[in-house]
Amino acid sequence: MNADSDTKQAPGRASADRFLTILSCFQRGDDALSLAEIAKRTGLVKSTALRLSASLIDHSYLVKDVAGDYRLGPEIARLNLIYNESMHVEHYVMPILQSLVDISGETASIYIRHGSYRLCQYRVNSPHQLGVHKQPGEIRAMDQASSAIVLRTFADTGADHPTSTLPIYTTGASDPYAASLAVPVFQSGGSLLGALVLAGPCNRFDAARAESLASEMLSAAQELSRQLGGEQAFLQSIKNAGA
Repeated sequence: MNADSDTKQAPGRASADRFLTILSCFQRGDDALSLAEIAKRTGLVKSTALRLSASLIDHSYLVKDVAGDYRLGPEIARLNLIYNESMHVEHYVMPILQSLVDISGETASIYIRHGSYRLCQYRVNSPHQLGVHKQPGEIRAMDQASSAIVLRTFADTGADHPTSTLPIYTTGASDPYAASLAVPVFQSGGSLLGALVLAGPCNRFDAARAESLASEMLSAAQELSRQLGGEQAFLQSIKNAGA
């Protein structure tokens, strides 16, 4: 019975996948796409691309201009507005920070650029009595700490800016007794959300400990970027860093 049900659903899913493929083939910087370009990017034959595009036009996901090219339609803008209004970043950030604290035992934060300073926007403190304990809303100088380096590197130039291997580890930059490990997190449109940071006492969070946590930091930053719509920008930053 279940096998028959799966068989019946498969054609419908295949059709839905092809509709989504057409919408997903639009990239940043695209104003309009010809039918030939849509077919090329999706791998669909032109007749299929034409038929699916006509259905998307009927539902306002695409519009056809006077030149016969295709543009994203008003339904996309409506859904984007709903998405942005419902996007509560902390719902995505806090579980990621808590997971890093559980894994590392150190304090996990998100820092953002705030004028000429960096601001701690989200934080889960270390369970250790001896640790780096601060509260969201506190500001620090844009010094040589790992989070400041990430914010300077990616805030204006995005993921295409080359940098050293990520994550970035620094020690004694803001506090002679503290060390930190930071990696960028991106959001929808490829813009920088902020720096994902682990911080702890130098004597516990040394370079070897930081190196052992690097893969966990990268995985957490990629997952958060994915949830916020910035995974491609994150992957580009890793590629440019040679990680």
